[in-house]
Amino acid sequence: MNARRVGAYLVHIYTASTMALLALSAHLLFLGRYDAALAAMLLAIVIDSTDGFLARRVDIKIALPEFDGRRMDDVIDYVSYVFMPVLFLLQTNMLLGPELLWATVPLMASVFGFGRVDAKLDEEGFFLGFPSYWNIVVFYCFVFALPPWLNTLIIAVLAILVFVPMRYMYITRLSSLRWLNYSLTLAWAVLIGAALLTAGQLRSVLLTLSLVFPIYYTAGSFLLDRRARLRADLRPSLGRS
Repeated sequence: MNARRVGAYLVHIYTASTMALLALSAHLLFLGRYDAALAAMLLAIVIDSTDGFLARRVDIKIALPEFDGRRMDDVIDYVSYVFMPVLFLLQTNMLLGPELLWATVPLMASVFGFGRVDAKLDEEGFFLGFPSYWNIVVFYCFVFALPPWLNTLIIAVLAILVFVPMRYMYITRLSSLRWLNYSLTLAWAVLIGAALLTAGQLRSVLLTLSLVFPIYYTAGSFLLDRRARLRADLRPSLGRS
């Protein structure tokens, strides 16, 4: 086996190691160590954010053509971004009753979201429809101790947005604003990591500061989606002129 194939296998192993983190998260969750469970769950985002870069570095599709990394990603992403956060919601009683019914809503919505052939607009650098960032949603609902009725409302609205064909930034694929996006993502990761290791007023300050990135992400996605729609509307007009 040549070095290129070895490198490709190592990248796939790195991606698959996400499952070990998720198993740890589930274990900590059942022990009632909720902050630690969230930390392990969010660490999985680090792997998901970096394995694509590594895969491109080793030219993984050419080095290991018989292995479908995209299929692996989809399986892991569903467990990481959807199933584990929903399990967290149930274990911490964060939803209105009947809890199991409401917990099924994001699970079902995301099954359809993941099944869309155009869910990832790789060439444009977007996701189409809310990209099932349930782990981040659950993180903020938990750390800010939102009431169950509000958690349930947020989950229901976002589940609907899975089916609304709005573009959301695909940070690691979007070519524009790349360094701003990477810098804000890194700052966000540092802030929430620090918040999970602290308590009291400092924790509240760090969590509040960390909201800058989700707000930026949502507003930026809205503006870029609107710009893309305007361009699409202009094309027929230009063709007729």
